[in-house]
Amino acid sequence: MPLSTSNSDTMNNNNNNSWFYTWILVIILCVGVLGSYELFLKNKGFVASIENNNNLWSWYRGKVNNKPNSLVIIGASRSQLDINIPYLKEKLSSYDVYQLSINGHYPMATFKALADDEEFVGTLIVSLNAQAMEEFYFDMQLPQNEFYQNKSTIYKSLDAYLSALLQSKLRLLHPLLGLQQVVEFYDSNKAFKTVFYTTANIDQSVSANYSLTNVENLYRHFVSSKEENYKNEPPTAPNLWQQNIKLLLEYSEKIKSRGGQVILIRFPTDRGHWELDENYYPRKQYWNKISDQIKLNTVHFKDINGLDQFALPDSSHLDQKDTIEFTEKLFNELIKREYIN
Repeated sequence: MPLSTSNSDTMNNNNNNSWFYTWILVIILCVGVLGSYELFLKNKGFVASIENNNNLWSWYRGKVNNKPNSLVIIGASRSQLDINIPYLKEKLSSYDVYQLSINGHYPMATFKALADDEEFVGTLIVSLNAQAMEEFYFDMQLPQNEFYQNKSTIYKSLDAYLSALLQSKLRLLHPLLGLQQVVEFYDSNKAFKTVFYTTANIDQSVSANYSLTNVENLYRHFVSSKEENYKNEPPTAPNLWQQNIKLLLEYSEKIKSRGGQVILIRFPTDRGHWELDENYYPRKQYWNKISDQIKLNTVHFKDINGLDQFALPDSSHLDQKDTIEFTEKLFNELIKREYIN
């Protein structure tokens, strides 16, 4: 009996060792394959990029409350691409800076939500233009705010942040470089994907490297899309449009009454895009009706020396190489006007 037991134990030990070495080998192979793919993407010129989603937006939205030193940026793609968040955090070290802009969505719904939130007592930077004041666009960011109020949880938001943190470190986790996407693209084009010119960052800003794309095609696309948009959704007459300014006053006063601050900024457009803006929403008839309100802190890019001199490759956004200088000029002006300190 003792001999039989000893042989059984020896066989079990050998089996356990065999499985142990098998798993070690599998792990080494997986790490090797993933590491090789990461190196391949690096050599191709890809950079890590995150997936923006409602859970991640809710993570940052939940962090802005009860902080008098919070500086929150809301808007659409211009405030996302033009403001260099890491640099701003260094420049304004006494502030906690949060990016809540949402690509392609005007910010009035988020402006209202923060105004109605008694726990928001910080400084709010609002990227705004005349079109954003059309009632038609007021609810563009409502889904994100409703998700934050009704569906977000600490667990889901934290999980989204940790996932994004990992994505920001590894190219192979790029949301557009999944195995299925790569295979489908290769089947259709008989080539690997080309490097993307935009990168979504962990702080919810976006960086654009226009040297990686056909700028003229992109420019024509942006201008023609803007023209089509203006034709399909023509401006409200100035005398009717300006009635909505009362909302800017209402939301701003709510935040200021709690010790906060609000700054409304018209970010740059240029070339054909700016011409369309002026054709459909002339500054004198629209934006100046906002800036004439003495209770509102406003900044128009045309009024700041040098701020309209930056090249906007697609007519609407800055290249990443210019964002630090732009952020420096813009916020120096805000400090000079004592909108922030």
